[in-house]
Amino acid sequence: MNKIGLILCIAISLTACTKQKAQRDVTVAIVADTHFDKLPETDQYYHIRTINYLNDSLVTKGRKLDAIIVAGDLIDKLADGVMDLFKQRYEKGLGDKRPHVDVYPGFGNHDLDPIQLEMNPDPSFQKKVLLAYMDSLLVTMKEQKKILDFDPSSRAYSWNIQDVHFIQGHRAAGDTSYCKSNFDWIKKDLARYASQGNPVVYIQHYAFDEESLQEWPESDRKQLFNLLDQYNLQAVFVGHTHQPSLQKYAGHTIYQINNAWRDNDGNGSFAVLHITDDSLQVSTCQWTDDQGHAVWVSPSITKKLNKE
Repeated sequence: MNKIGLILCIAISLTACTKQKAQRDVTVAIVADTHFDKLPETDQYYHIRTINYLNDSLVTKGRKLDAIIVAGDLIDKLADGVMDLFKQRYEKGLGDKRPHVDVYPGFGNHDLDPIQLEMNPDPSFQKKVLLAYMDSLLVTMKEQKKILDFDPSSRAYSWNIQDVHFIQGHRAAGDTSYCKSNFDWIKKDLARYASQGNPVVYIQHYAFDEESLQEWPESDRKQLFNLLDQYNLQAVFVGHTHQPSLQKYAGHTIYQINNAWRDNDGNGSFAVLHITDDSLQVSTCQWTDDQGHAVWVSPSITKKLNKE
């Protein structure tokens, strides 16, 4: 599919511009499981090129991509140059191999509990490197007013795009393997920034399929939704499963995002979330090559706000 075809698909899939622009118009790309490894790289920059072309096409329609969000497993193992490579691909910059919008990363299990391998003899060192990276990033982003607040222990954080409130929960809500539980922080954050009825979008790594229950218990799932359901929760995004799917939990649709590289279910893909005053749409964009060409595939969600 050529780039013109991609632009036409975007125009159809993400709601064509109307004569009267909506007051709320937020579009973000959500990726997961990039699993950066040692060179040579391949698939990691296919996402970025496709996302940049997506943004360019939106600009021609009078819109823009507001951010990229990463739902965990940033790297696979801390081989030489891996963190530098991740920064080159997922920190805002110039060129078609770097994102042109702000990126909001989150931790996954591979980031926080890496496997001990010959090239990664000290997994605890990887955890220290990742935590230090996130600490520095959050301080900088708060100084630049790109985030509202963050939890110093879990590193969970939040930000607004227009009136839409986003929360990055990292590996999972209630995780205590490397920190104190973030439930108290999430509770305070929601009360402070989502009490006016504005839409809430929650992101973390661990998923809602049955297999993930072994890693993230039902009690934590219930506690999270006991908090989120007090507010105008409109979307939940997770990674970890390496397959795009829609799950149901507590009456909500959970969008499980695909991994970033080609495997048994095809090329990597990511989610595109579009929220207006009265509607929400999530589409799945799958790259087809290294030039930014892409197609729209299932699954997708379209709904009126405040309705499932």
